[in-house]
Amino acid sequence: MKSRKEPIGKSFNIKKWISEYPIASDEVLEYYYNLSPAMLDKLMEIRVWIYELSKSDNRIGMIQECLKWGEPSFLTPITKSGSTLRMAKVNDNTFALYFNCKTTIAKEIAMEFPEFNCDGKRALFFPINQKLPKTKLTLCLKKALLYHKREL
Repeated sequence: MKSRKEPIGKSFNIKKWISEYPIASDEVLEYYYNLSPAMLDKLMEIRVWIYELSKSDNRIGMIQECLKWGEPSFLTPITKSGSTLRMAKVNDNTFALYFNCKTTIAKEIAMEFPEFNCDGKRALFFPINQKLPKTKLTLCLKKALLYHKREL
């Protein structure tokens, strides 16, 4: 990786999150470096859950992390089990998980978890100042990562 001047706190914040699941691309790493520490922590928490899901469920398989539309995206290139899952900063206080708008994932989440701020089409929004609901959010991530393997 190319050498960069890192803000002191950000270097520590990223390193604590990527020790088990390294970031393979300079472009993806650069995206994370440009986030506030609070935003970085939320996105990294979800990122770890995505990798943990892939590790615990061999139907998901290997995760490929890349940039799509300039934002971190997660794909299942070997099993092709999932629909692209993207996460991004919306503003200084909010981030979103984005699902492919041609799927029913967001609609299903909106119906299953009405307490979530979901547009029902493609996005699920979260404020950075609230604790993430791991159990429910993991179910949402799994819906995307296994979208093409589900039984209808």
